[in-house]
Amino acid sequence: MSKIPTITVHGRFQPPLHVNHWDYIEQGFKRAEHAEMLITNPFQDEAFEETATRRSDPENNPFSYDERTQIFADFFTAMGIGQDRYTFKPFNIKDSAAFAVLDPQAPNSVNEYSEWSAKKVEAFESAGLKVIKLEQPKSQPVSGIIIRQIIKDTPDVSRLPGLLVDAGFMPQAVPGLLGVLSSRQKLV
Repeated sequence: MSKIPTITVHGRFQPPLHVNHWDYIEQGFKRAEHAEMLITNPFQDEAFEETATRRSDPENNPFSYDERTQIFADFFTAMGIGQDRYTFKPFNIKDSAAFAVLDPQAPNSVNEYSEWSAKKVEAFESAGLKVIKLEQPKSQPVSGIIIRQIIKDTPDVSRLPGLLVDAGFMPQAVPGLLGVLSSRQKLV
């Protein structure tokens, strides 16, 4: 199968990167030469969403846009994905103006598995953008809520890698996450 030039892959990724995140993102890399990673709720200020109430809760958005892109970049390096294969862009999915700046030629990958993801498909299509609906079931019962709780409740950082991987976090993403957490500690 020949690859298309560019695809967008989007998500909140708080934090990146558990196995279901990777299953979704990997589809973008398989389909396109370049994946534009649209990081939603980039500045932790998106409007409340009734179909996904947890999205706007500050407790569920502990990582900044820059921290998330750093974790991704470290992960992609560990996976052997060159920097020329991806870019990051902040994307407020609740702001219709954000859709206007997207490339109308690049399809937007959406994994449609909930009421909220169906609304995302509708938003892209309403903006006249191409959508690739994956309808890909989650490969593992992984929860960002559980992963965030492990990070919050584990003061002994040396225990984090095993706990995170057991919870479904990608092993190759652990060093990037630990680097971000270490940087935070240095600021304290």
